[in-house]
Amino acid sequence: MKQIFHDNRAVATSVGFILTFSITVITFLLVMNASYNMMEQSEQTVMREEFEIHGSNIALQLTEMESLVNITTNAGGEVGEIRYEILLPLKVANEYYYVEFVEFSDNDKEMIFESHGRDETRVKIPFELRNVNIKNTTINSASGEHFMLYNNTAKIIEIH
Repeated sequence: MKQIFHDNRAVATSVGFILTFSITVITFLLVMNASYNMMEQSEQTVMREEFEIHGSNIALQLTEMESLVNITTNAGGEVGEIRYEILLPLKVANEYYYVEFVEFSDNDKEMIFESHGRDETRVKIPFELRNVNIKNTTINSASGEHFMLYNNTAKIIEIH
């Protein structure tokens, strides 16, 4: 019986197995955590890139609206109503988002795309309208279809 308590040959194998198993589990957890972080970063990158694309398209539509108004008024005509549909996806990277149209001054305007109030997904897209103003508005992607409407009496573009 005394020999069983003082025999250390099996201890090295047991300790080696426990250490190897522990190191393997810790390494696996670290790799999984790193891959999860990389996936979240790539999701945010995709969101920002898509927001930039959609913002550029909206800025182009705003410029077209202003050009139509300018051409019509310079030719002596009167603009009744101009309406453009804003084509935005319901979700980007499987997340809802909002778009805020902000006019700081006559020359300083921008669209802010953001998802869930996270700075990592915020994209600011400046645009310029010289003769037409835009109403400060926030639209949510979950609310469905959106459109821009030129209000002739106020000479302002409204986003609905």
